[in-house]
Amino acid sequence: MKHILLVDDVSTNLKCEGLILEGKYKITMVKSGREALAFFKTEIPDLVLLDIYMDEIDGYEVLECMKAAPETAEVPVILLTADNGKKSKERGMALGAVDFIRKPVEPQMLLDRIEALWKTEE
Repeated sequence: MKHILLVDDVSTNLKCEGLILEGKYKITMVKSGREALAFFKTEIPDLVLLDIYMDEIDGYEVLECMKAAPETAEVPVILLTADNGKKSKERGMALGAVDFIRKPVEPQMLLDRIEALWKTEE
């Protein structure tokens, strides 16, 4: 079963995303960029769904750290954000994100985008 790491500082977002994905994937949830980086020291997921705007270490910084580390450089990252600005998407994609989804997340669209990502990797 594919393993997805959900990173968001808002518990409600984690719960909603977790409900969409449960039963289909192994899910781990963390509430900060710092927790995500610590998680990578013990386990490497198949995909990271990463919120951009978080306290201390934001999603951009997590993404930069992931791409700089050989263990996580190839792990795909989908950015999730309520920000609808073009610059946020451009910055995230330039840093190595494979996709960008605006919140609130539509359940079927999230599932479709994840499946499409894995089909292109095969």
